[in-house]
Amino acid sequence: MTFRNLMAGAALLLCAASAGPAAAGSGPAARALDSDARTDLSVTIYNRDLALVREVRTLEVPRGEFTLEYRGVPEKIEPRSLLVEPGPRLPLTILEQNYEFDLMSRDKILEKYVGKPVAWLQEDGSRVEGVLLGSAHGPVFEVGGEVVFEVPGRIALPALPQNLRARPTLVWRAESKRAAKDDIEVSYLTRGLSWSTDYVLDVDAPCREADLQAWVSLDNRSGASFADAQVLLVAGEIHQAPPEMPVLRRMEAGKVAFAMADGVRQEGLFDYHLYTMPGRTTFRDNSTKQLSLFKAAGVKVERRYRVAPTPGLLNAHGSASDKPDVTTLVAFANEKDNALGMPLPAGVVRVYGSSESGQRQLLGEDRIGHIPRDEEVELTVGKSFDIKAECTRVDYRRIGDRVFETALRVVVRNHKDDPVTVDVRESFPGEWEILSSTHSHRKLDAATARFDLEVPADGETALEFRVRVES
Repeated sequence: MTFRNLMAGAALLLCAASAGPAAAGSGPAARALDSDARTDLSVTIYNRDLALVREVRTLEVPRGEFTLEYRGVPEKIEPRSLLVEPGPRLPLTILEQNYEFDLMSRDKILEKYVGKPVAWLQEDGSRVEGVLLGSAHGPVFEVGGEVVFEVPGRIALPALPQNLRARPTLVWRAESKRAAKDDIEVSYLTRGLSWSTDYVLDVDAPCREADLQAWVSLDNRSGASFADAQVLLVAGEIHQAPPEMPVLRRMEAGKVAFAMADGVRQEGLFDYHLYTMPGRTTFRDNSTKQLSLFKAAGVKVERRYRVAPTPGLLNAHGSASDKPDVTTLVAFANEKDNALGMPLPAGVVRVYGSSESGQRQLLGEDRIGHIPRDEEVELTVGKSFDIKAECTRVDYRRIGDRVFETALRVVVRNHKDDPVTVDVRESFPGEWEILSSTHSHRKLDAATARFDLEVPADGETALEFRVRVES
C-alpha cells in the first residue's frame, strides 16, 4: 500500500512531554487506541539500531473533533517519521500530534509535587504531614517548621500528577467528517532495533570440507515488544542524514547444496536486498532472538599459514631479529560451484572442529564484512602452536641518501607430522626491488612481496633475499 503523509498537509506540532491530552484541544474525552487493536504488524530491521515498523489497527471515530491516544509505541520512536494511511471508510484528518514520553516513576512523581503538601503513613496508622521542598538530589521536606531529609513511614500523595504516562504515547488532535470505523495503517521509524548474522563453520579433521550455517540475531532495546510480527531484514549500509543508517546489497540463491531456511525469501529492494523471514514471530523488549537464515553443506575449505611482514628489520636502527607469530587461516570461495554463491551479510564466523575423540571444539572466530558472491572469504582462526618463524637481518648497506640495501633471512620450522606451505610476506617503504632470493616471490601490491615456502614435516625451510629500497 502507498503511504500518504497526512502530517505534511496538516499543522503538525511536535510538542514537548509537558503537553498532555488537554493540550490537544477541547472536545470529547480522549479515545484510546491500544496495541490490542492491532490486526497486522511487520518490522523491517536494519543492521544498526534502526527499524521501520508498519502496523494496522482498527479504529472507530466519532463525528467532529476529538483526541486520540495512540498507545503502545516504542520509547525510541522517531515521531517525525510518522506516516498515516486511514482506510477508505475513515474520513480522518490529524490536526496536531504530541509525543508524550514523560513516564511515570517515583522520581518523576515527586518532581511534580515540589512545593506541594505530602504525608507519611506511620506503622500505628497515624499520619505526618509536610511539604516537599525539592527533589533534584534526593527529596527535601519541611515538617513541623523544620527542614528534614528523611521522614519515617510510607509517603502518601493525594493523587497522581497530570501528564505522566506509564508508556510513551502519541496523542493526536483529529477530526472526522462522520462517525466511522475502519483500519488505519501507521508506519514509523524507531531506534533500538538491530540485527546481526552469526555463522557456524564446522570443518572436518583434515580441514578440506565444512558445513556452514547462518543465524540471524534480532536485538530489541526499543522500549516496546512486538507480538506476532512479520520480520524483514535489510543487509548492508544505507545513508541517513545526518547519522548513518543501515541497508544492503543484492543477493542471489546458491545451488542445491545451499538452502535458505524453510520459508526465507529474498528479493531486490531498490539497490538493496530484502530477507523476509517465514511466518510470524514475537520479540520482546530487552531481549535477543535467533532465527535460522540458511545452511550450506559440503563447502570446500583450505587451511593456510601466514607470517606477517616485519618492516622494522629493514632499518639499521631497528631490531636485527624477530620471531613473528604464524597465523592460521581458513579460506573458502563464495561461489555456486562451492555450495554457496550468494552475498553473505556481515557478521561473526565461529570455526569448529572435532578432536580425535569426536568432541566438537571451538578453533577460533573472526568477523567478516559483507561478502559479495564470487568473492573469497578468509578467516583468521588463531596462532599456530607447531609452526614457528624467525626473521633476521643479516646485512645492511646505505647506498645513498635515500637508498639502502638489506639482506634478510627467514627460517620457518614445522613440528607437525605433515608438510605445510607457509605464506611469508614482507613489506617495503617506497620503491623497492628484490635483487636476489632463494625463493620466487609475487608482488601483491606496491608495498608487499609474498613468498610461498614449502616446509617438510618435522623440518625447516630458510628464505634468504636481498632488497634495494629507495624511500
